[in-house]
Amino acid sequence: MAFTGSIKGWTITEMLQLIRTMRKSGAMIVQTSSDYGEVKKVVYFRNGMVIAVDTGGEDLGAILLEENFITRSDLDEAIRLQKTNFKGKRIEQILAAMKKVDVQRLVRAIRIQIERVITNLLQEKNAKVSFDPDAPLRVQALSNGIDVQNILLNASVKVDELKLVREKISSTSLVPKRTKRGDDNLKEIALKLDEWKVFLAIDGKTDVRTIIMKLKMDEVQVLKAISFFIEEKWVEVPKIEQDTRKKILIVDDSAVIRKSIEMALAETGYGLISAATGEAAIKLATEQKPDLILLDVMLPDTTGLKVCKTLRSEYEDLKTTPIVMLSAKDAEIDKNLGLHAGANDYVTKPFKDGQLVEIVDKFLKN
Repeated sequence: MAFTGSIKGWTITEMLQLIRTMRKSGAMIVQTSSDYGEVKKVVYFRNGMVIAVDTGGEDLGAILLEENFITRSDLDEAIRLQKTNFKGKRIEQILAAMKKVDVQRLVRAIRIQIERVITNLLQEKNAKVSFDPDAPLRVQALSNGIDVQNILLNASVKVDELKLVREKISSTSLVPKRTKRGDDNLKEIALKLDEWKVFLAIDGKTDVRTIIMKLKMDEVQVLKAISFFIEEKWVEVPKIEQDTRKKILIVDDSAVIRKSIEMALAETGYGLISAATGEAAIKLATEQKPDLILLDVMLPDTTGLKVCKTLRSEYEDLKTTPIVMLSAKDAEIDKNLGLHAGANDYVTKPFKDGQLVEIVDKFLKN
């Protein structure tokens, strides 16, 4: 039995509970609209239990990296093999084949991914929901599923907590800074280790999103700590318009590549924004006016070469913005095609952190 619904009929929560109650096997498909087009996320079930999610990107590999379940060198090797011995395979499958990640850690990463995706789905304001009992499983899955009721309870608490902190911290791109009162009350803040770690990470040049990534802490936990600091007047958050940092736009359809680039640039102090498609890249570039664009050659809706040509030919204020092409292709002809399209440089993936920082500084520190 297949059934469909939307936010006007079935809510995402109701659909999840219905699948659980009926002990259905198959896939719940959620389609949402954004400024960049349609986005599809799939939640897989076996007998009413959640066993996997698919967001269309390699965010499971990104989770393995940010949770320190793999190293950057492991990731670099997996990316290299993905374009040679393991074409068409996902990053986590290659890492498992390389014996760089064990079953226990992979299961933990899948659980984190499931919880994050469902928490995000509960915050969707406009979504179409359907269920396909015959949908093929296309991603790594748990052998023992998770009771969606437990996820919903935890996710609901997180959503409520996020609503409260959003009143003080409207965006994770804001850059908090310590006040004199905060520096004068270091002993009081140091009583709680986690809050102390957050306080020390606030340096006046790093945005909230990057702080969360550097600390490898839960987003809500960090936001609650900063919210508390603001209440105590130990920290202040300026308006987003006051962010004068140079911005880098990262464009890559792979979540794991975007995450690795963000981690490589986390200590640089630059503002980081990202896009997974060519359409999203063009929209963000025209709206945000980045100081540098890191652009993948292969994108799901177009090519980086076409995006580069479009930015150079159709947008006057982006004609001189430095663009660095990122590609797994290392042939001389591919490099020439990138430069001919209007790119300032061409970097072959995988790349070392130091190499990327050096290239970024070359364009932004002049």
